[in-house]
Amino acid sequence: MTGTKLAFAFVIGAVTLLSAACERDQNRMLEESWPRAWLDDSYGDRAMTWVKTENESTLNRFADDGRFDRYKEQAETVLTDPSRLPEARTIGVMMYNYWQDADHPLGIWRRSTNESYFSGTPSWNTVLDFDALAASEGRTWIFAGASCLEQRCLISLADNGKDAHEVREFDLDSRTFVRGGFALPEDKSSVWWYDKNTLLVATSAGHGKVTESLLPRTIRVWHRDTSLGDAKTVFEISERDASASVALVRAANTDGFVAVRRPDFFTREFWHVDLEGRRKSLPLPKRVLIKGVHDESLLLRLNQDWSPVGTEVAFQSGALVAISLPHLLNEQSIVDAELLYQPSSNEAVRTVIARGRDFFVELLRDYRSVIVRISATDAGLETETLTIAEDRFVSLLDVRESDLFLKVEGLLAPEKLILFDWNEHSQNTLFTRSPAFDSEGMVSRLLHTTSRDGTQISYTIIHNRTMEANGNNPTLVYGYGGFDVAITPRYEPLFGKLWLEKGGVYVHAYLRGGGERGPDWHQSAMLKNRQLPYDDMIAIIEDLQRRRITSPANTGIMGRSNGGLMVASVMMQRPDLLEAVVVGGPLIDMLTYHLLPPGATWTAEYGDPEDPEMHEFLESYSPLQQIQNDRDYPVPLIITSTDDDRVLPGHARRFSAELEESGHESFYFEDGQGGHYWELAGGPAPGDWRLRSIARAIEFSYLADRLTH
Repeated sequence: MTGTKLAFAFVIGAVTLLSAACERDQNRMLEESWPRAWLDDSYGDRAMTWVKTENESTLNRFADDGRFDRYKEQAETVLTDPSRLPEARTIGVMMYNYWQDADHPLGIWRRSTNESYFSGTPSWNTVLDFDALAASEGRTWIFAGASCLEQRCLISLADNGKDAHEVREFDLDSRTFVRGGFALPEDKSSVWWYDKNTLLVATSAGHGKVTESLLPRTIRVWHRDTSLGDAKTVFEISERDASASVALVRAANTDGFVAVRRPDFFTREFWHVDLEGRRKSLPLPKRVLIKGVHDESLLLRLNQDWSPVGTEVAFQSGALVAISLPHLLNEQSIVDAELLYQPSSNEAVRTVIARGRDFFVELLRDYRSVIVRISATDAGLETETLTIAEDRFVSLLDVRESDLFLKVEGLLAPEKLILFDWNEHSQNTLFTRSPAFDSEGMVSRLLHTTSRDGTQISYTIIHNRTMEANGNNPTLVYGYGGFDVAITPRYEPLFGKLWLEKGGVYVHAYLRGGGERGPDWHQSAMLKNRQLPYDDMIAIIEDLQRRRITSPANTGIMGRSNGGLMVASVMMQRPDLLEAVVVGGPLIDMLTYHLLPPGATWTAEYGDPEDPEMHEFLESYSPLQQIQNDRDYPVPLIITSTDDDRVLPGHARRFSAELEESGHESFYFEDGQGGHYWELAGGPAPGDWRLRSIARAIEFSYLADRLTH
């Protein structure tokens, strides 16, 4: 770790290894080169005083608008709607569901029998009440998941929604935490059951080492009734690696597990490791995702072309492939490699579930969902696209006997949970959400335009059927464009209620860098091609305005995380196209993002600012460095969370402060709801709906104020 990186670790209050004198020297150097370094201290007194002032200013500005209270009330109604789907997972012979309602802002974990659940009228029993737990311990505990083995679970508890979490062993029979059981303090830990008395742990706790991004470097074997500090290290990565994880524990009747080293965010090395730390390298491609195990086959989605060593076959990037798992683990060889499905250029493999001789593959095809059934017959593989629903997003949740358990939703169609019989092609609806907004008369269309380099770009637009092409329609464009993350046609109750129902036009922008069209679509916009998603977003905005759907005075854009970087970059490059910009949880300073943990893990996507060539390119679009005193920008709303420990709030704070220093106005709000989350395209987020409703009311009050004239 370099001296500069250590200095940043001090600034954000992370792990410190230098002496106090050295710390003072490093901080003084930072202050000389960067006067507002104190904004990176997430919980520092000076920073929090600044945040309080900004929050009060923004709240006062929009709370005076009569729409704010109405938006807040409507958001609360949506977030506590009792008709929301009770999505559940199977643990043993029961179905478990995390549920929030008006009486349980932090939620409960509850269960019903399989028979009761799949009858469509489940009888629920509370397993764990997070509001009661929070009240008894004085912490805002939010459920961050559970890993279960038989009747024992490892419950993850996130304080106010952070990525960092505590882990505690929980007994499903007694519905209590296990006294003297496995427990880990707050950390960005990962844990896996090896057997009922043994865990595999990746954590910095108990003398664990960390990477430059302050993520766990080691995988250790922890036996029950022993100290975590005495757990044996069996796998270790370097401090410059992105992360270490575990897969395929005791698979194919073998002792040991597969350890995964990620040198960077997108590449992986696989090793078969036993509990003594002996390991053997596995000949898998570096760019690959494990999509499951079926019988003795390992299912892989390739993110690169691959010709397995010792075979004469060649597979193309994006393909779904099966290989022999016993041969891989026992002999470290690739045998019986078989192509299950080769997506076309307009497709992307998402989820795979197998049953018997059938594989069910959830695909994005032309930005919409399909389920493909692949059947192994004596004559070979047969492929069939199941007729479930057109123009929908379908989530493949599970397989039960001859039924697929699916979640089906559309941009204007409320979610429902169904059982789909793939032999009879019939479906049984278990649960349906009531409409959260009035979509009568609304339509959605898939439109196309051309980006600056001639590539065809698509977007979905939702609007009232009677909309006139007069340039006066308030239009909100949402995009992301990175990390292989797809924007999908989900039902978005909050955006429907607070925007569409009030006459707004809503757009999903499908930008390069995302996961809508497979690995090549993503990889085409990495590193020095990072400008492409911004060009795509600009092209879509220009097309909307060329079609007279909207005009610069009526156009707003929104993005979060990498999408926050995208909209801030578009704001810097083409302010003439925009009137409103919602910059959520953003990366902003691309010259120092790698110094703010866990930013160093993202250099494979953006490039390393310490590389002179990449530094020059990153500076060419980095929003913080592109602010100009003499240029007119739309007044943005910059919104983040104090407890965001993935993209630290220092990015958003610096953007607002730098705009102000350069003579530009902005609205800033630091959400009291913690963590790195967003409400759409993958939501809903966990956490207290009372705080979420405030943040959404601010966003849509801002958008209404800027775009409705």
